[in-house]
Amino acid sequence: MKLPRVPDTRSIPLSRRQLTIAVVIVVLLGGGLWLAFATRGERAEQAPPSAAPSGAEPAPGTVNWEGWKLTLPEEGKKGNAAIVEPAALTPPWLTANEDGSLTFWAPAEGATTENSDHPRTELNSLNNFSAATSGPHTLKASLAVNQVPEDSKSIIIGQIHGADDISSVPYVMMHYRDGDLRVVVKQKHKGSDLQSYPLLTGVPLNERFDITISDIGNGQMTFSTTHNGQTRQASSPVPDAFHDETVRFQVGDYQGADESKGPNDGGKVTFYQISELATAP
Repeated sequence: MKLPRVPDTRSIPLSRRQLTIAVVIVVLLGGGLWLAFATRGERAEQAPPSAAPSGAEPAPGTVNWEGWKLTLPEEGKKGNAAIVEPAALTPPWLTANEDGSLTFWAPAEGATTENSDHPRTELNSLNNFSAATSGPHTLKASLAVNQVPEDSKSIIIGQIHGADDISSVPYVMMHYRDGDLRVVVKQKHKGSDLQSYPLLTGVPLNERFDITISDIGNGQMTFSTTHNGQTRQASSPVPDAFHDETVRFQVGDYQGADESKGPNDGGKVTFYQISELATAP
């Protein structure tokens, strides 16, 4: 006797099976994509802060530590401002950020150098030169001022400072004061005989700008500031009192509070690049 034929499931039209499989795949892929995007979004919201851990090295080109020492707003062994030589990251005064920039913090109530009333976190160059007579020397920096002292609103962000026998004499000082930039040049070692050169105005806190301070080597100095595509320049003769004197560059956060308004009062500056060059600007 001939048995009845059992239907072969493989004979079911492929179109129906393919449709079922396709629906399952679409559902699975959709759920997977949704989960991936949701997880990605969650990771983005939990991104780490921009500040790098203490001890992180700044990006190449930001500053070469071997050419600088660091003045801090905390007491050293002799009771005056401490010195770190060669310079190094020293939280909370000098810290590195993830992008390689350096943040300088100087409280209004910190320790001071022997001949100053204002605390600072400032790099001092170890490369002295003779004012007006030793060829071009240029300091370039890119920075943003993040906080100014409550009363004076003023920070010295770059200097040509006396060295060796006149190491206590400030000489050329670039000031940021409540958004305005200007350079002050002392005409003599002692006293208040000054020449002031206005540069840019209206530079807001937390906005990046560039500065240049240069001793050309022929008896002239030039200064410039650039912000948001606008540049202002000024020039000055080297005063007779400083011709052939030994000087050096200083750069950082030399805040100028007249009186502390509390532990959070002071100056904070972030530098994105600092370069000392033996060339004209």
